[in-house]
Amino acid sequence: MTMCSIKIECVLPENCRCGESPVWEEATNSLLFVDIPSKKVCRWDSLSKQVHRVTVDAPVSSVALRQLGGYVATVGTKFCALDWEDQSAIVLATIDQDKKNNRFNDGKVDPAGRYFAGTMAEETAPGVLERHQGSLYCLFPDHHVEKYFDQVDISNGLDWSLDHKIFYYIDSLSYSVDAFDYDLHTGKICTYFFIIFLNTAHIFSYVYH
Repeated sequence: MTMCSIKIECVLPENCRCGESPVWEEATNSLLFVDIPSKKVCRWDSLSKQVHRVTVDAPVSSVALRQLGGYVATVGTKFCALDWEDQSAIVLATIDQDKKNNRFNDGKVDPAGRYFAGTMAEETAPGVLERHQGSLYCLFPDHHVEKYFDQVDISNGLDWSLDHKIFYYIDSLSYSVDAFDYDLHTGKICTYFFIIFLNTAHIFSYVYH
């Protein structure tokens, strides 16, 4: 398949202010995504073409599926379980409590069910923020949280190799895609090496395997 043979079409004119974190839920044939500044988690039913939304109390930057059903999301500086029926968010853990201007940015669940998500300082104007305020965190299935590293500018795209032995990570203002050896059994990030570096100001946001 070549790039020119790929057809791109709009399936949902949602008019998001900043749409992020697309996650496909196969059990319901639905696409989940968030609109960060609008504080909304959205679920588009591909069969009925209907969109259902949950509005939370802070910018919501990522959403993920729970093994037993339902969803978890990064809301402000909190990991939250979403209750779609009563439109509420139940706090599972709170981070960066000493940094009142921080919020979560991108997040994703590893194949073992750990929710990785990083933070950044909220922008004071488009592209303007206090640097080195972010960190990368992980919410484990038992709801304890570990910090992996700090001094991050804009914690962004993250993913794993197909064999789950490499963790890919983007801090947008580093202009690079970083890679780490990864232990799926423990969730530990080990040896660092970078794989892509740009010497011009192109902002990386996503990495996909």
